[in-house]
Amino acid sequence: MNEQLQSVVDHARETLGLHDHELKRYQFFREKNHFNETSYILNMEWFPAGDMGSDEALNPAGTAVVDINFHTKAVRLLDFTRDVNSADSSLYPLSAAKEDVIEWIEEMTGLTFGRQFLIAREDEQTLVFGAAVDNIPVSPSGIIKIEFNDDDVLTAFSIDGEFPGETQIEWEPFALTPDKYEPFAKDQCRLQKLPDQEQEKWVPIYGIEEVFLNNDALRTIPFSYGEDRSSFIAMDKVLRWEEPLEGEFEQKDIDLSPEVELESVLANELHPDTIPLSETEVETSLQEVLRFMRLVFPDESGKRKLTGVYLKDDYIVAEIKPVQGEVKYALDIKIKLLIDRDTLTAVNYFDQDRLFEAFKHFVKAEDPVLSRDEAFETLREHIEIEPVYVYDRGRETYIMCGKLDCAYGVHAVSGKVFPLNEV
Repeated sequence: MNEQLQSVVDHARETLGLHDHELKRYQFFREKNHFNETSYILNMEWFPAGDMGSDEALNPAGTAVVDINFHTKAVRLLDFTRDVNSADSSLYPLSAAKEDVIEWIEEMTGLTFGRQFLIAREDEQTLVFGAAVDNIPVSPSGIIKIEFNDDDVLTAFSIDGEFPGETQIEWEPFALTPDKYEPFAKDQCRLQKLPDQEQEKWVPIYGIEEVFLNNDALRTIPFSYGEDRSSFIAMDKVLRWEEPLEGEFEQKDIDLSPEVELESVLANELHPDTIPLSETEVETSLQEVLRFMRLVFPDESGKRKLTGVYLKDDYIVAEIKPVQGEVKYALDIKIKLLIDRDTLTAVNYFDQDRLFEAFKHFVKAEDPVLSRDEAFETLREHIEIEPVYVYDRGRETYIMCGKLDCAYGVHAVSGKVFPLNEV
């Protein structure tokens, strides 16, 4: 085994108390975070000594699945199969001693409780912590999750996302008062069509879309979930053409696996997605999107638009959405077109329209009776705004913002107010 790899393996064994285990399998993965930084993860499966398992497809009880940052040796994930912690029990806290659990997390992560992470949720067998600075959440955020079995023994640990320190924060007191944020809240009050599955019809609902508002109330920052899209370039290009193209679009196999070989790990190569898209790549991608649409959706000129492009595992992903009127469907249906970055040729696509099929027989939504102004006045008392430190890519620091949100919606016909989580 490579000397550097052996050092990381030995560190995992000592840190996690896996002295009575044998390393059965390992592989390497490459990741890029929201700060455009590359990290390499060593994934390992440690079997309890002498137990090689009766089924190659199933790890024996007590197998420790471990993810560790190859270059920093920080443990990212620990999961004991079938809730059996077979490691050195003296190294692990019990769920009953919450202070010991927090101290163990601090030792594992190098983070400080109360300054970089706080308890977000807890029950008998699970503790979830969220990233925070000075008791204020951050975005993009980080999550730490700890799980215990029926004997109160720790059986799983994971850490994911960002946990900034005070030096990364541009501190200022929260200053968003109602007179500053309510005009933005009114602008975020939108009419949407939501599916009512019990009555099999579309329902017109006014709601306030989540958004971050910066502390001086001069600009908003979109609120987004899911995968890292720090390379996202927003666009709003309606796709039009005079004539379709003859022929068929050739779908090719794609490889989105983040798995890499040891040579790339040792060289600590930059993730290909850290190299920003050039103007030429963006312009050529637009032309390739048009070519794709003329081949695959020849009758939809003017009905779809390109909303943006971003990088994903060395592919350029183009997001194509329907052009919608003032009232839009709450379902975020889109086409994701994958363009090979080397050849700038479209190679595959994912059409989410099939998700819409289940609702195509629904009765169409009634015309609204309430105006947007009336709906906003109804929702005004339910508007919430909380301070959040949001990462500003231009300034490369976290800035104070307000997360504007409303947990309620109002029926555009009846005027009834109800929690949106009931829809």
